[in-house]
Amino acid sequence: MSNRAVATDAQPAQTDGKSPPLPAEPDRQPVPLARRLALTVWFWPSAFAALVVGWRIGSPEMWHDELVTVDVATRSTGQIRAMLANVDAVHGAYYLFMHAWTTLFGTSPVAVRLPSALAMTLATACVALVGRRLFDHATGVAAGFVFALVPTVTRFGQETRSYAFVVLASAAATLFLLRALERPRWQRWVAYALAVAGIGLVNVVALTLLLGHGTVVLIHTWRQRHRWPLVWFPLAAVAGVAIAAPAILRGMTQAGRQISWIPDLSPWTVWEQAYGSTLLAAAVTALATVGLLTHLRGDGVHRAVSVTLVAVLPVPVILLASTGEINYFFSKYLLFLLPAWAVLAGAGITALRWTPLMAAGLVVVAALSMPGQLALRGEYSHGWYTYPRTRAFDPLSYSQAARVIEAGYEPGDGLVVGGVWWWMTEPGVRYYLPEDISPPNVFRHRTAAQRNELYGTDCGEPAKCLPDEPRLWLVTPTVTDAPLSGLSKDRAELLGKRYQLARLTHVTGMTVGLLQRRG
Repeated sequence: MSNRAVATDAQPAQTDGKSPPLPAEPDRQPVPLARRLALTVWFWPSAFAALVVGWRIGSPEMWHDELVTVDVATRSTGQIRAMLANVDAVHGAYYLFMHAWTTLFGTSPVAVRLPSALAMTLATACVALVGRRLFDHATGVAAGFVFALVPTVTRFGQETRSYAFVVLASAAATLFLLRALERPRWQRWVAYALAVAGIGLVNVVALTLLLGHGTVVLIHTWRQRHRWPLVWFPLAAVAGVAIAAPAILRGMTQAGRQISWIPDLSPWTVWEQAYGSTLLAAAVTALATVGLLTHLRGDGVHRAVSVTLVAVLPVPVILLASTGEINYFFSKYLLFLLPAWAVLAGAGITALRWTPLMAAGLVVVAALSMPGQLALRGEYSHGWYTYPRTRAFDPLSYSQAARVIEAGYEPGDGLVVGGVWWWMTEPGVRYYLPEDISPPNVFRHRTAAQRNELYGTDCGEPAKCLPDEPRLWLVTPTVTDAPLSGLSKDRAELLGKRYQLARLTHVTGMTVGLLQRRG
């Protein structure tokens, strides 16, 4: 029987003159949400990033910068705003956010680090989406995994500072720009403007990303012959910068005080510190180069050139700005470039074409990142911001010092702290002490919160300020057998006359002494 005959049999003759009924469409089964998520470009890279960032998130010792965040975030909003007029205006939005966060979730290491972990996870999703929009699905997946494998991504995803939010705002701004160029809608330009504002509110250096974005708009306009992006882009960029302008302007007046200490290092040293791995910095740079070169032919050349300009243009500008008295070319300030470099590296991996080879490429990237991942998960890793170079200072264990005081504390004990304020010795020890153990600092005149500053002031005449506590705990941020030597001469002499050293304990990087009143 012919196919025609079969078809005739399947459609019986109509006797009422009407056309034959259309064949019924098979019922479409709804795709489960889990399967839909699994098929998206961002799901697996983001899930991987969440796992990697969350691994041992509460284990590393809180370090100076994180302790500053907790100290400021636990002040009242009025105190925070008053302090920002004097110092740290560039972190103002982050401090206010963390104030609300700690009010709700507390100040445990996991609680205060979780916002950064969430920000880096969302940044990974943005990287994957950018990779897909510029190239294809496979490149987006590869880019997301490369980004999540960078040791500094997961390390700063565990830090109670604003750097993860800088990365998120930068990655989101690039994504929103591509969406606005793809389908121009005012809502999309508003989203881009808000992302730019987010960049300016947390790191003014990262606003150099707008140079790369501007070239993307020019290339798109030249290719598509649409001029409206030349209007919308500057309007959105200016609006975003205007929103962040108060923090930017105030922060510029405070820059000399806050970051004048940053040393001049070779560009490659800064670059490898931005990745947290010498080998991975070299590998990502090489893969990014491959990703660019393999797309210099065909229709994808404008995309490859666009993301390359986003990744590269800010670097010489930041270097040029750093030729003055202040150095802005610092590893932590360059983290906002990692999303664009990850997209290029993802394109380099997918240039291998064959899926097993692409998977092998990601395995190699993972293997190269492993030493950095492990090193930056160590107990005192958060203070090692110069990794893979040598440490800038020895580790300090505030938790060990706190345990010594807790074990021997008696009601009525006082506290004496040595060392300069930026070691955050007192806030660090108090952070790890139980709430019911809070020995008063006997020489403290005004606290940091009372001064609207990052540090307090001590009594000008120690002899008039020293009360009659029978015992004093002396904590210094150094290992020494003569703990009084870490104090000013007048305080050391006064305490030496009135007290004797009853106990001395050395912990990691610190010394805890118990002073007993003479007689």
